Amino acid sequence: MLTNPLLQAKYEAQICLDKKANHDIRQYVANSHRTVLELARKFGLTIRYGEITGGYLEPAYEESASQEDSPVLEAF
Repeated sequence: MLTNPLLQAKYEAQICLDKKANHDIRQYVANSHRTVLELARKFGLTIRYGEITGGYLEPAYEESASQEDSPVLEAF
């Protein structure tokens, strides 16, 4: 994997946040959301999240019946 000091700091921060969330993605997102709100309040920013209306997003690839053709990561 290619890396540089900035990416290395990013990876270390993600590992730290994951440990704080006890490897729970829902807790990770909740913690991140809380931190964003705290920073927004501190710096006087307004955070607006987008909304998806009208149904579902189209897949970025054509789904097939075969799992071998699926672009899903091996780790999952």
